[in-house]
Parts: sequence; C-alpha cells; structure tokens
Amino acid sequence: MKRLPMRHRVSVLLETLDLFDPELSNLPLHGANLATVEMLRRIAVHERVEALEVFLPPAAMVRVDQLSNVAQSVLPLSLRGQGRLSFYPTHAIPDVWSDARERILFCLDPEWMARDRYLRDRFAIAPTPISCDSHGFGHHRLWNPLARYASAPPVAFDSTVSLSVAARGALQRMFSEFLNGGAPPPCRLDLIPHGINIDLFHPHDQAGKDDARRMLRLPLAKSITLFLGRVTAHGKADLLPLVRAFAAASSDDDLLVIAGEEHPFGYGAKLREFGKSLGLGERIIIHPRVPPAFRSLYFAASDVFVFPGDTVQETLGNTVMEAMATGLPCIISDWDGMRDMVIDGETGYKVPTYWMPGLDQMDAISPVTALSLEFLLVAQRAWVDTTQLTEALTALLRSPETRAAMGAAGRARAECEFHWDRALERWVDLWDELAETAGAESEAERAIRCSDIDRLGQPTPYDKIFAHYATATIDDQLNSVRLSAYGHTVASRASQLELYEETLPLTEARIFDALLDTLSQIGSDWMTIGEALERAAAVSQRPTDKVRFHLSLLLKRDVLQLRRNE
Repeated sequence: MKRLPMRHRVSVLLETLDLFDPELSNLPLHGANLATVEMLRRIAVHERVEALEVFLPPAAMVRVDQLSNVAQSVLPLSLRGQGRLSFYPTHAIPDVWSDARERILFCLDPEWMARDRYLRDRFAIAPTPISCDSHGFGHHRLWNPLARYASAPPVAFDSTVSLSVAARGALQRMFSEFLNGGAPPPCRLDLIPHGINIDLFHPHDQAGKDDARRMLRLPLAKSITLFLGRVTAHGKADLLPLVRAFAAASSDDDLLVIAGEEHPFGYGAKLREFGKSLGLGERIIIHPRVPPAFRSLYFAASDVFVFPGDTVQETLGNTVMEAMATGLPCIISDWDGMRDMVIDGETGYKVPTYWMPGLDQMDAISPVTALSLEFLLVAQRAWVDTTQLTEALTALLRSPETRAAMGAAGRARAECEFHWDRALERWVDLWDELAETAGAESEAERAIRCSDIDRLGQPTPYDKIFAHYATATIDDQLNSVRLSAYGHTVASRASQLELYEETLPLTEARIFDALLDTLSQIGSDWMTIGEALERAAAVSQRPTDKVRFHLSLLLKRDVLQLRRNE
C-alpha cells in the first residue's frame, strides 16, 4: 500500500558552505552553482521535508559564526529551533545514520555517485535512496568515478536526474554503451528540469524597462539583443558567429549586449574588435561580469534573448528560462536541453545545429586534454546554422509585434513548466517513489547491493600500505600508557589541551574525560592500551574505534607516555 505523500529527512555532502550563498561570493559564477544554491535553500524549508542534514569538511565546522549566519539566512523565524537545518562534520556520517531513520541522500553531481553510494551502502541502517542532480557532463575526468558506479549491482530506488531529454539520453548511452559494456544503468534515469524564480524574473512595462537601462547605463532608444551567461567558447557558446549574424541582421537602432564573466580573459575584447570590424562600432557592448542580483535587470532592459549554445557540458540553459519568464522571445540553437524549453515559432526560434562525426583522433587524445580545452575542441564539431540565426534575428528585430507575442507565450510557458515550486514538487514526488521502493528491499537484495562496497568507495587501507614506515606498530597488549607530567596538568584541568582546528569537530569531550580520568586513577602506574580503551569506552559509552582516535591524539600531544611491556 502506498505511503504517499511523505515527509523526508534529506542528507547532503558539501565541500563548502558557500553553496548556500545566492551571490556566489567565493565560487565560480555559473548556472550549476546558482541552481544548487537555490535547491538547497528551498529543500530546507519545503513543507514535505522534515530536515536537511548537511555534512561538511571538519574545517568548515569550526566556523560557528558562518554556520549560524547560513541557518539564519535560510530559515524563517517560524522554522528555527526545530532541527530543520543541521550541520555535521563528514566523519559523523556513521553516527548520524546509525539512528535507523529513513532518509534521502541528495547527491550534487554524477561525479559523486560512487562515493555517495559507498557511504550509503556502508553506513546507512535504514532505507536511504540516493537521488543525484546532474548539471553538465562530457569531460573525461567523470568517466573513472562513473565507471566504478556503473559496474555496481543496480539499485531500483536510486536515481540520477537529468535536466533535459537529450541529457537523459546521453546518460543512458554513457552507462549502457560506454561505461558498462551493454549492461543497463545502475539506477533509474529520471527527468526534472531546474526551476526559476518567476517572481524575480517577470515582464516589465516600458517604465520598468527604462529604469533597468538607466541602472545598467544602456541607451533608452535602441532595441537590445542580449546574450547573458559565461562569455566563453570553452564551455558555453561560440559568440563570434553570433556577432557576425547580428551585424548582418541589425540596423543602427539595434544594440547587442554580451554580459557575463569572460574566459579566457580578453575574449570580450576579441568579440568587441570583431564586431567593430563588421561595422557595429559602438553597437556591441561587453559587460565582463554580472553579479547574480543584476541578472534580472539585464533581462528587464532587453527586447530579444539569444543563446547559440554548442558545448556538450551545457544540458539546460538557466538563462533561457529566465529570459522566457521575463517575457523575452528567445533565439536558441537546437541543442541539448534548450530545445526542450523553446517552442519554435511560438516562444522564439530554434536554430538548426549540426554535428561533425568521425574525429577519432580527437577522441583518442581526450584523456590528456585540459578540461576547458576539451570542451572548446568538442564544440568545434558543432555548427550552428549562421544563415538561419541571421534570419531569426532579422525577424524579431524588425517586428515588435512578433517579439511581444512570443514573449507573452514564453512567460506563460515559464509559469506552467519552469517554476521552482513545480521543480521541487517533482523532486519530492520522486523521493516518495524511491523511499517506497527502498522500504520494500529484502535482506537478500540488500546483500547483493552491498556486495562490493569497498570497490565503490576505494577507502584507503592506511595500515596495510603505510604502517611499515614506522619503527613499530602500537599493540593493545604489548604497549602500555600513563599520564606524563604535562598530562597530569591536563587531567586536572590546569592546562588546556591544544589541538588543530581541523581535528576539533571530530573529537568529543566525554571521550577525552573518560581517558584522562581512567589514567588519573592509576597515578604513575602503567595500563595496557587495550585496558585503557576498554575502560574509557565503557565510561563514555562510545565505540572503541572513536576512543582509539582520541588516545592517539593524547599521545600526539605528549599527554601520554608510551612503553613496550617487558
């Protein structure tokens, strides 16, 4: 019997708290990061989410002020103090997941699927489906971790979510035709496009358009065609053909604005000089960086949006959705996820793109090609029909009525299909399905799923590889410890134990207290390490492995003396 709808406890592993910052102050400014920020913030407050558990590197846990600021910025007053958003060091995963509570493991990228499945299969006691968001792929660095994941036993309650029909097809081919020798994918392949904030990106009347242009210091009297995104042919779109097409289609009353962070430095200047060589003069404007908060202004100031995407890592195109929501007609290349958004002749125009096959030598050299160069070279196989791009620009630049009609149709489509609320509901509905399937897993099926855990995660066996570096390995029975003179001052709280910040989130005061108190009771006598571990574990009610780590720290800080028993 179905248990839908459900409320979910969601776990996610993050490298940095900056993925909660809408301004991406310390991260690269691109659509994947913006979408991740929006999703995390919305998951934390969604009515069908019980709690969001965030696991961070230990060093990030030391910044208590930053943790507090993030929580306050994400949670409204009505949801604070209810455990809706919790932060843990990554090393706490075994403890947190030992509570036997069902949860969803939200993976941020297919690159981490093998890692997250390893952690789930090793440490999660209760049903814990994995759902993975996929932004862009196509680079050789992804193949090794995906190959480990692809060869694992398939799991019916895990899902990799694509942003577009074409992206899902690429994932299907990656798994079945490239990574796993014809075997089916190791998980479900679902389809959920990202959403947009349709309240932030919305149509403007003429007064609003003029205000936006004044703020951006753009002329009031000209029509503006906008490209907004990373200004790079190394992972977004080759804009030289766009400049040529605009020069052919436009008149003196038309302006081309190219806005976004350029890569490599100098690409914007190259576009500007190319435009001037075609007679555009000052009618091509390059704005080299757009803060996230300014994106809506650029759309509000514009009349036409154009995005001739041609790189394989582009799977959706957030700015196309934002332009549609603002009521702009969109000219896009008929490429990957963008073709899912624009209805040709109704909300804009799709420009045909063509792929050049048979460049086998380029394929063969890809493992030693730098990431941005790989995207650039692969993009040279894709040709956006510049003749039809010119015709589409001409049609919209010459007809305000067509622009208005297509823009209104685009806004209606954005409201219906691309609202963030709708996107999150699709995700939570998927979690319901995955949780129900996971709850029905048998012990035999679980055994098969967990049959090759270490190959998935490749945990490093430090004892086996590096123990011979040392003079000897400490033995629980052959070695004994006692408090040093300094250790007695620490045990009596007269001295403070100094530890590296990165280790602090992994320590527990009650374990240190148990060890220090246990050894204080024997004064200057010696106690075997095995007995010290056993007693401290009993007093602290913590696993022996954790007590062992704390004892190692006490040795490292000269709180303890070590000897080999006679």
